[in-house]
Amino acid sequence: MLRISNIQQNSLADKCGFKPGDIVLKINGYEINDIVDYLYYSKEEKLTIEYLRDGKIYKIGLINKKLKPLGIEFKYEKVKRCVNKCIFCFVDQLPKGMRKTLYIKDDDTALSILSGNYITLTNLTEKDFEKIVKFHLSPLKISIHTTNPTLRKFILKNPRAALILDQIEFLAKHNIEFDVQVVLMKGINDGFELDRTISDLSKFYPNIRSTAVVPVGLTKYREGLYPLEPFSKDDAKKVLNQISEWQRKFKKEFGTKLVFASDEFYIKAQEDIPGCEFYEDFRQIENGVGLLALFRRQFLGALKKLKPDYNLKKHVTLITGVSAYDFMKDLIKVFNRKFPNVKVDIVKIVNNFFGHTITVAGLLTGKDIIDQLQNVNIGDYILIPSCALNYENKFLDDVHIDELKEIFKCPVYPVENHGRKLLYYLLKGGEKC
Repeated sequence: MLRISNIQQNSLADKCGFKPGDIVLKINGYEINDIVDYLYYSKEEKLTIEYLRDGKIYKIGLINKKLKPLGIEFKYEKVKRCVNKCIFCFVDQLPKGMRKTLYIKDDDTALSILSGNYITLTNLTEKDFEKIVKFHLSPLKISIHTTNPTLRKFILKNPRAALILDQIEFLAKHNIEFDVQVVLMKGINDGFELDRTISDLSKFYPNIRSTAVVPVGLTKYREGLYPLEPFSKDDAKKVLNQISEWQRKFKKEFGTKLVFASDEFYIKAQEDIPGCEFYEDFRQIENGVGLLALFRRQFLGALKKLKPDYNLKKHVTLITGVSAYDFMKDLIKVFNRKFPNVKVDIVKIVNNFFGHTITVAGLLTGKDIIDQLQNVNIGDYILIPSCALNYENKFLDDVHIDELKEIFKCPVYPVENHGRKLLYYLLKGGEKC
């Protein structure tokens, strides 16, 4: 069953009298257990919906001739939890006292389809796999980490993790596509084990659409956890070289590179970020694969269309993480050729909250930003990467963006991870076009 959280105004559901708080039980006689059930069974023209309101069951018939969305939004209350104890789990590396929602470990097929969350398949029953096939839930996002059954069982601390090859073989046989990720750990699943994983996964092409290899994230809160080491510059270079060999092989064999390293590996190795064409269709961009390349193209492409303006004067403080600092500096150099009187101070925020091995902008905290801007001449306004904020405009440490506005007595604007949006805020700030 699903509890309705909102009804879109003037929608079919609104006209039929559905209200927030109603619980959808069945559609055309089929039980509704999750959002996937609802989406699948609500696509018919003729619908009979059973729902619960104030302890009473009601039934309504309706006709949706144009097969439009009904206008029902749900509060997803039965998110499948992760049953693994991964040796690298980021949630286990969080300090105490943060928002309760940050400690929730989801491993839910519905969220994989709807939101692009990665799942491990370890908590799925035979019925769950049959449902994936019946509803053709494709493409899935799957966390693999290794195809070595013994090693995967060790990494995930779950006996069912050893079934991974049989599970993805089942999915492939039923024409389910999937993108996979490998969280790479030094001395654990790298080197020979990474070769084995990439080789094993390639046998499922074309059902496997892409593989992303990302470095493990390590905070300073690892007391009592399995000892893991960060990748050095030389380590990262070896990983890139290893992946490049596979890319050349797959490009010749399949016409696609198939496996890609995340941007973090290029930054750690101090290698240039490849151009956009290298990343083909950007299937793993939300995993940080090709994100900087696309951002650069968006920024420079939009900048190219603008005429120089030597009269525009302003002073902007641009916040970024350690890893993207040099990348942003290069973009701003090009920007200042056309807008030399727009002073952009790029402030590299060191992550004291999680530890200095965490360098991405998405894990910046409000307190670190406040502390490290104390002696900075802010200028006209501050630009913050929006990926560091949640839907309430709060950082991971619960600091609200308005607190920065109050402390620094200037506007603070969250900027989406899009090059053209950054350019707009550099030039316009909060002005409306």
